[in-house]
Amino acid sequence: MAFDLNEKPWYVALIIGLILGIAVFFAMHVYVFKDLKIDIERLESDIFDLEREIEKGRQAKADLPKLEEDIRGYELELDRLTKILPTRKETPVLIKRLKQLVERGFLRFQRFTPGAFEERDYYYEWPIKVELDGTYHELGLFFDRLSSFHRIINVNELKITPAKRVKGGSPYTIHASFTQRTFIYKGDGGE
Repeated sequence: MAFDLNEKPWYVALIIGLILGIAVFFAMHVYVFKDLKIDIERLESDIFDLEREIEKGRQAKADLPKLEEDIRGYELELDRLTKILPTRKETPVLIKRLKQLVERGFLRFQRFTPGAFEERDYYYEWPIKVELDGTYHELGLFFDRLSSFHRIINVNELKITPAKRVKGGSPYTIHASFTQRTFIYKGDGGE
């Protein structure tokens, strides 16, 4: 028994055509369009992410001059801080500076003995034993000048005793011994 659409009213052919069209559409949607839809959603998500990255890049580009200025400021600050807390012992520089301070006043070096490093969390402490002869006033001026030195230098274990009298008289009235402690940042490894 064959099914002939020519003998049926026109709306039967329309209904069969709609049923077949819906079946084909459903089959295409389930098997073909579903994967394409997933791909399209993934690509749209990728496009959205890329647009966000592009916007971040544009914002970073707009902030670049300010960031470069900040970097220059940080470099200057780091340079200033490195003078205060250097990354090396700089023994010759320290000795030369202390010698200049002693020569500016009426003082005489008796001893300058650098000690061993004492390790701390992020820096080394470097004790240096110093002995000087001079006057009380000149010693005070020496400590005042030492406080204006670029590096951090702490003075402790200060002992002041009368100077030994020598024949013919001595202009030095006191003998001072102390430990000055300076600090070295561990960042570059010490020496």
